[in-house]
Amino acid sequence: MRFWAALLTAMLMLSIGSLWVYSSYEDRVGSVGPVFLSPVEHQGNVTSISMVTAHTPTSSLVEASCNGNGIVEVYDIITGAQVDRHAVYGHAKYQFVLPREGDYLIINNGTDKLTCSFRFIKNYPTKEVQNAVYVSGSAFALLLALVVWRWVR
Repeated sequence: MRFWAALLTAMLMLSIGSLWVYSSYEDRVGSVGPVFLSPVEHQGNVTSISMVTAHTPTSSLVEASCNGNGIVEVYDIITGAQVDRHAVYGHAKYQFVLPREGDYLIINNGTDKLTCSFRFIKNYPTKEVQNAVYVSGSAFALLLALVVWRWVR
C-alpha cells in the first residue's frame, strides 16, 4: 500500500508542478519592433530580402500590427515551413500562433514597404508537453480510481 501511496503522490506532484511551471511564464509578454520590412526584390540571379527574426521559448500567441502595403510571411527557421501569411493594405491588426519553441523568420513578400510590430500575448506549452501532462494526469486518475476501488472492497 505504501508503494501505491508513494506512486500516486509523485504523480500528483508532477501534474501540479508542470501546471505551476507553465502558469509562471504564461503571461510574460515580449515584443519585436516596430520593424521596417522592405519587399523582396529580384534582380536577375540576385534576391534581396529584408528580414526580421523572432525567438520564442515556447508556443506563443502573437499579435501583429502592420502599416503599409505588402504580404507578411512568417517561416519556421528550423523546418522552413510557412507558419503564417497575411496581406496588409493600409493597416492590419491580426493574431497568429507560433506552434513551438524556436526561431522564426519574418519577411515582406509583397511589392511595397511595411512597418510592423509583433507582441507576444500569451505563452503556451508545446503540443508535446501538453500531451505528456494529459497522459500523466490520466494515468494518475486511473491509478487513484484503482486504489480507491481496491481500498473500498
